[in-house]
Amino acid sequence: MFRETRQTSITVTIARGALEAIFDECDQYDSHETGGRLIGTYSKERDRLEVKLLGVIGPGPEARRSATSFFQDGEHQERIFRQIEEDHPEVEHLGNWHTHHCNGLATLSTGDHDTYHRIVNHKKHNTDFFYALLVVRKNPRGNPRYQTKHYFFHRNRERVDEVHTNQVRIVDIPLWSSGSARSAVATHKANNLVEAAHSPHAQRAKDQEFLSEFFPHLSALVSKRLGALYWKGPVVLIDGSRAEMLILENQADGDQGYSITISNPEPRFSEVLELYSGRTFQSARQAVMQLRDNLNHLLYQHRGSE
Repeated sequence: MFRETRQTSITVTIARGALEAIFDECDQYDSHETGGRLIGTYSKERDRLEVKLLGVIGPGPEARRSATSFFQDGEHQERIFRQIEEDHPEVEHLGNWHTHHCNGLATLSTGDHDTYHRIVNHKKHNTDFFYALLVVRKNPRGNPRYQTKHYFFHRNRERVDEVHTNQVRIVDIPLWSSGSARSAVATHKANNLVEAAHSPHAQRAKDQEFLSEFFPHLSALVSKRLGALYWKGPVVLIDGSRAEMLILENQADGDQGYSITISNPEPRFSEVLELYSGRTFQSARQAVMQLRDNLNHLLYQHRGSE
């Protein structure tokens, strides 16, 4: 049980790779809230709490986002956490991160406070604290890419501690990956396909690592006719239906881009797909996430009008 402590009693060490993974996710969603789980270790001696953030678990393929709300795919995250636990038995779920950079709110909302107090006081919560990392805005100069704030909720205590930036250290230490063994196999397969296409690129490997974790039904293939890499497979939408997506790598004048469409689309998707005709993206993962969000928004609007 925690006694009342001062903010200076809490220190946070963050693996640089974990912070970069958070910022990468934010880059994907300029107009939506997003987030994930924070994992690592901690030590506590009397009134001093030291936390090490060693990895993040992504939001999951069934996560739901809007400009003012975010709901994680908890089942997916729990599976990934158990896989990490096999390699790192000491791992703890330290808390969650999410972003307000899209809506201008520079602190946690009332709903955030209520949720995190409820979590830390739950009888099945494993620690006496809950770490909430909030991304509040994008830095125009880009170093770091985003401004973050760090809050700690404590069991049986109303006060919330905000940790000052001088008590947060960013260090180059090994990152505990959130990828599963299945993702590693898929990534290895994709790397072989990249070599077969005779045009290796770091973007492809990063795309495949992301897609194999969050969209495991998207298969990486190579078109012999075009000599290009592409992904094809079903993506689950908010109403439980599936869209058969096709993401194709395009090479033009040395520039690499990705186009996306749906095979045999339903008529209700036509207005969205018109926006994607001739459109290219910097990465395959950006294309998939953007199209899925647009389709989900369309389905949400139709559901509200019924």
